Amino acid sequence: MKQRDKKLLAIAASVLTAAALSTAPGMAHAGAGTVNFGMVAYWGEVASTYGGQIPSGAYVVINPNSGALGLSPRQMENYKAVIANIRSQGGKVLGYVATGYDQNTMEEKTRYAAIDGNVRAYKHALGGVDGYFFDEAAFDDSALSEPRKCDGTVAKWRAIRATLGMVGEHAALTVWNAGWPGTNACFIGAAQAGEHAVMYEAGYADYASRASWLNGPVQSVANAAGVKTWVLVHSANQAQMQQVVKTTAAHYVYVTSMTHNRTLPWGGPIWNYTASYWGNATHAGSERWCLKNLKDGGSC
Repeated sequence: MKQRDKKLLAIAASVLTAAALSTAPGMAHAGAGTVNFGMVAYWGEVASTYGGQIPSGAYVVINPNSGALGLSPRQMENYKAVIANIRSQGGKVLGYVATGYDQNTMEEKTRYAAIDGNVRAYKHALGGVDGYFFDEAAFDDSALSEPRKCDGTVAKWRAIRATLGMVGEHAALTVWNAGWPGTNACFIGAAQAGEHAVMYEAGYADYASRASWLNGPVQSVANAAGVKTWVLVHSANQAQMQQVVKTTAAHYVYVTSMTHNRTLPWGGPIWNYTASYWGNATHAGSERWCLKNLKDGGSC
């Protein structure tokens, strides 16, 4: 994910909506509905790096080159091996595709125009993935009115679905990452039944201050629409990770100890390494152990 000033402005604007919708303070909702991990794993092209790291049933986002275009033949073979490794552990692979927000700069227009090529590259050059993780998904810009953002997102996602259909990928899983739910959760509402949407991508402090809103009204919008939700939280210590995993209402969760670097426009390598507490399903206190125990009816 790319961190953008306008995304941050949009998140800041959501505070008013959060205050209007929030029904209770704090993180009061149990994480019993969490199904598995939705992992952002930009761990490179060496397949062995992924060995033993993927919980069965997890969705795993790979990002060869801000998409799958421009890879050398050797890189293509390496990423085919990465995909095979993830699948051998029971993981499902999602290909990262940038979508250029509202396309109001030349760079954003270029990323939007490359959606078709990136989907085709994942399908053909890399042998296929299980779905697509569409980043920069909202038609979002601080200069736009809230209704324009909401309406523009609906139209944008409709066009991307049409692209998937033309490429023969209409049945692939779609995950939309707008970074936040939008005013009155309109970005969540733009998703269709069976699709996934990232409810929130932020540092722990930002997430914690909005958790009641996300777990209550926003999750309710998603449930009513048949949309599966993700939360992606960075800059969290081990105790904070456990709090997120225990209390989130999202269907898929991923928390990392890696921190956002505000001096870099892209935020730094937040998702390029496993969290310090990632561990495994038998390592007490680890992220994987925590979710497994909760799913088995235990504690974290």
